Amino acid sequence: MTESAAERPRRFYLDRHGCAKNQVDAELIISYLEKRGYIHTEDTETAELIIINSCGFIESAKKESLDALFSARKAHPAAKIILAGCLSERYADVFEESLPEADGIFGNGDLNALGELLDKIDKGKRPVIKRAQKGVCAGERTKLLGYPSSAYIKITEGCNNRCSFCAIPLIRGNLRSRSAGDIIDEIKTLQKRGIFEFNLIGQDLAAYGCDGADEGNSEDSLYFQTPSPLSLLLQKISALEGDFWVRLLYIHPDHFPLDILPLIQNDKRIIPYFDLPFQSGDNRIIRAMNRRGTAERYTELIRRIKTDLKDAVLRTTFLCGFPGETDEEAEHTLTFLKEIKPLWSGCFSYSKEEDTPAALIKKKVPAKTVEKRIQALQNAQEKITEALLQGHVGQVFDVLVEERIEDEETFFALGRCRFQAPEVDGVCVIRFDPDAENAKTIFPGAVVKVRIDGVRGVDLVGVLSL
Repeated sequence: MTESAAERPRRFYLDRHGCAKNQVDAELIISYLEKRGYIHTEDTETAELIIINSCGFIESAKKESLDALFSARKAHPAAKIILAGCLSERYADVFEESLPEADGIFGNGDLNALGELLDKIDKGKRPVIKRAQKGVCAGERTKLLGYPSSAYIKITEGCNNRCSFCAIPLIRGNLRSRSAGDIIDEIKTLQKRGIFEFNLIGQDLAAYGCDGADEGNSEDSLYFQTPSPLSLLLQKISALEGDFWVRLLYIHPDHFPLDILPLIQNDKRIIPYFDLPFQSGDNRIIRAMNRRGTAERYTELIRRIKTDLKDAVLRTTFLCGFPGETDEEAEHTLTFLKEIKPLWSGCFSYSKEEDTPAALIKKKVPAKTVEKRIQALQNAQEKITEALLQGHVGQVFDVLVEERIEDEETFFALGRCRFQAPEVDGVCVIRFDPDAENAKTIFPGAVVKVRIDGVRGVDLVGVLSL
């Protein structure tokens, strides 16, 4: 990247959208620019360069990202504005002609190509750069955008599962895995910076290390190996010294690597938290989604996990309104939810995504019907969550503090127990006496002991323990 261009903007603002994987990309972009003399600012008024790191997963996310671009252009007509991320990766060719509000279009295949894009903008061009999806973008992240002492570690990129409703392979490409050595080195580096919680992310962690395998033909575990590459990675993580949390996020339930269970049992630093996006509890819909499991097999998987790990925590996701989904099939999903009793679950409406097989199915479910089905699932989950959280009352947990809040009359902190993932789950509200000696121990990034004495919605309430 050339540094001599006088017209190059020096202060930049990054507007991020989407998932944790997008957050890691945003952190890499910030580090990349700072190394080249740019100054990161949270004030759009002083930014000469604005980067919209977009999401392209579903229609509502696309609209949110484009609205952010249009708003930025209207509010900051003199700024150079780049549309980056998943949305620009997917529609780069379309946006080249139809989106004059952006001074540049930048995909997510190779973040190191950002310098080339900025060079071209400096020369008065309106570049579009979309590189091939190869490897996993990684590197130094000088600024983490999450809460203190917590970081996301991207261990895979892309996906080979080809769920019929999902556009992720069109956006992120086929599965690619980082080497175990690279991941371990990154964790060690972050440990030295005081990071305590490591959230391993990818589109499907079960697929880690299975690049190139054929996942589409087997009725059983699709590309399961023994030992699984994920278990070998966890063995290496378990060999690390120090106190930390490791959480696994997003494991496809069709090929769950059962050999990770004894590793988690033997190392309490690896949290028995399983984010398994079942999407449906009806067998016909599951198959229409191009998944190989059944509600019965998924129920048995949960039984096995909970048998081997008594303190296992389950989070899942359901997609409502898949084309052709009947009331009876939606009821099967509700029954499935009540049977597996996850501590956490989320719901989202089906979004018709072009170039996906499901987009060709004509039987659209009315929006009002979809909303009623989502509400039924949410109502059931609220009762399950409250009942499970009530079981923690009277217990003492380690809590990772995210924020300390105090004014003249209010003193409390917000944090998370091991079974609460960042951003998506409830939190722990911590009361403390500001004049007590132990009040000094509670600050963002600290791990403190909290005695739980109540439940408030999806949140736990407790008092700082000695």
